[in-house]
Parts: sequence; structure tokens; C-alpha cells
Amino acid sequence: MTVMIDQDLAVFVPALPDPGTFGTAVPPLLDLVGRSLLDDADKAAVDAVTGASGSVALWRVWRLTPDSPPVRLYVLETAAAAPDGLDALVYRTGDEVPAELRRARNSGALLWTAADPAPLRVAPVFDSNAGFDPAHVRLDDPDRDRIADRLDGGSPILATADRLTDVVDPARGAVVPMSYRTDGRWIWTESVSYYLRTYGLAPGTEFLAHLRAAGRPATDAAGEHRALAALFQSAAAVRVQG
Repeated sequence: MTVMIDQDLAVFVPALPDPGTFGTAVPPLLDLVGRSLLDDADKAAVDAVTGASGSVALWRVWRLTPDSPPVRLYVLETAAAAPDGLDALVYRTGDEVPAELRRARNSGALLWTAADPAPLRVAPVFDSNAGFDPAHVRLDDPDRDRIADRLDGGSPILATADRLTDVVDPARGAVVPMSYRTDGRWIWTESVSYYLRTYGLAPGTEFLAHLRAAGRPATDAAGEHRALAALFQSAAAVRVQG
């Protein structure tokens, strides 16, 4: 069954205030894949999609309106029909996602994904002390362009117009971009690409090896959601003790 939402004064949140989890400081989105913060309703929804042909990812979101109690909704991405017994907002992989459904999904808690939920890693920009060591690896063309293209191919997840001062040539001023991108396995800032393109300064050793092996990124909504949740440190949510 597919449920509908109205475009009104609704606000979407990933969780309700709860002294046992977040208190009143509910993050803007959550990654709960494989975690223990699911109640019986969430577990039943996950069970309904697990193993169902074509299921890609499942989110839970709470819909808040001024004059009504909170309403729990589920958002399902699928490459097939929605499984029986699940009331959800459903969209097909590859289809254009309606704006209100996308708003609900992006403000939700990711509960399950068919893809391997491997731990995300954040790529360093510098070697130490906000700078580059003299022996830092440098790349030449065409290798530099190939790696830069893979960096630029990451999905943008957190944009900012702010710029940092170039640490190699401070006379250039505040020109280094700070927006974040991901490929679903690593998270990096556009500073990494800037220093590569401008000076040939390679990404960190492990990240560079990943970029060489992985090819140009191809992310999905669940991967982007997990990365953004990690930036907000909401993937590390744990119950308050005592």
C-alpha cells in the first residue's frame, strides 16, 4: 500500500525527542542501519523489505503538523513493486522523486539498505599541523587529471560558499573550497581536489589507493544519506546511560 502526504505546514524529523536517546537535540537526519534504536514498528518494516525482490533502502520519518499528533511514515526505494503489508511512500530507482517525498526522505532515519553498510571514512586534507610535508606525494598528468575527475565525480552532500586560505601560497587568499562530497565509502572536502589540481598534491595514501581501485563514483540516495549523517555525527547515536 502507498500512503500520501500533503504539501502543507508539515515538518519532517528523523526521531521524536526522547531522554533515552537524543533528548531534545534531535539531529537533522539519522543513519540507524544495523543499530539498536529501532522499536517494534521499525523492526517490522525492516523485516517486510528485507529479502523482498528489488528493495533498495528504507527510511523512517516523523511528520509533524501544528494541530495533529506526530505521524510515522516510511519511505521505500525499490526497483520492483513494494512488498505487501508495508504502508510506505514508495519511489522506483531511477525515477524522478517528487519534491515532498524527497524532503521527507532526506529528513528521515535510514533503517535498512540492501548495499553493504561499510563504515565511512573521512579523507584528510593535510599531513600534519594544517600543512603538507615536504615529501608529500605529487601526481603528474594524466594521473592527476584522472584522480581529480574521480574526486569531482563524488556526490555533493554539504555545500558552503566559505573558502579557506591556501596554505601553500597564502598570497592567493581565501580560495580553497570547503564543500563535502562522497562516493558512499569515503567523505572528502573539495579542498582535496583543489590542492591536487593546483599543485599536484595527492590525496592521502589510503584514499588515493581507494580512488585508483574504485573508478568514478556512482552513489545512491542511501549512500549520500549515510555520509551526511556521519558529518552530523548522528550515526554514532547511543542511548544515554543512567
